[in-house]
Amino acid sequence: MTFDSGLPTPQIEQDTDVVVKVLKTTICGTDLHILSGNVLTCDAPQRLGHEGIGEVVATGSAVKNRKVGDRILVSCITGCGNCPKCAKDFMGHCEDGGWVLGNTIGGMQGQYARVPHADHATWVIPPELHDTKTEDSLVMCSDILPTGLEVGLIDGKAKEGDSIAIIGVGPVGMATLLCCGLYKPKDIFVIDTNEHRLDVCKELGKANGLENIPMHIINNSKNDAIEQVLNMTDKQGVDLAIEAIGIPVGWYICQDIVKAGGNIAMLGVHGKPATINLERMWWRNFSFTAGLVHGYTTTRLFNMIVNGELDPSSLITHRMKMSDLETAYKQFKDAGEHKAIKILLENDM
Repeated sequence: MTFDSGLPTPQIEQDTDVVVKVLKTTICGTDLHILSGNVLTCDAPQRLGHEGIGEVVATGSAVKNRKVGDRILVSCITGCGNCPKCAKDFMGHCEDGGWVLGNTIGGMQGQYARVPHADHATWVIPPELHDTKTEDSLVMCSDILPTGLEVGLIDGKAKEGDSIAIIGVGPVGMATLLCCGLYKPKDIFVIDTNEHRLDVCKELGKANGLENIPMHIINNSKNDAIEQVLNMTDKQGVDLAIEAIGIPVGWYICQDIVKAGGNIAMLGVHGKPATINLERMWWRNFSFTAGLVHGYTTTRLFNMIVNGELDPSSLITHRMKMSDLETAYKQFKDAGEHKAIKILLENDM
């Protein structure tokens, strides 16, 4: 499932590969979706994990910009950089890559991992950042930060002065919130049923460009989030509703709070169908986007963290050893009980 036991040690298979010794990784909500059978492309047995940092221990003959000993951030998306899809920054649908790590090939939750197309899917971490809070923060650039920015805000056509609602503030929802400061929205609505996560969002609102943006914290434990948002927007709704849960209720909230001419951006991974109520929605001229992250903003986010312009370090609530992976999964699955957001795993094997 997620352990190295019984699985082959990764080797160079294509000349654009590198093999890394995994140093740091984490668990994603998508991993839980895989274990629930909601990602049909992933077959057991498989080593999961698509986020993290590793040290290069082997390189393919065509790798030009990475060498043995480099410490690199690995993207969840491995685009070849050459196909027509990659030419359009559509790396999630690369013709020889895309989301394969921890999905169709072994991932980062083990001692070693094979990373395809390493010249295009990795970033070298400067030595002065090794084993610092900044390096730990860079792990958030593997997936959740570019997902929030690209699939949530860019695909959702966010612009200055918009009202933005984030439905579900698990790790990827919080990452989306951190990136909202780049757009200077008029106000932000944060919706969840987990009081601890809502409290964390209040703290996130004190930095990362969010200090002067009104943030409305809505606990939906009474299923009244739609009513609350409409009451606070004079029944108009929001310009952009971002679905970051991956369950039908997230969609139902979005479709009822998006204003006429607004946008719904879905970045949650859905394993069950949900109804699009076009009989109630068609007249509102809304736009709807959904899909995979591509990673075209990763360099920008990487540099912002290194330069101190973005600080996602508070998303890391737990630090554990790779040998405790099973316990880490239990705590991440029961995140509300353990107040877990991101669990950083360090390879001790």
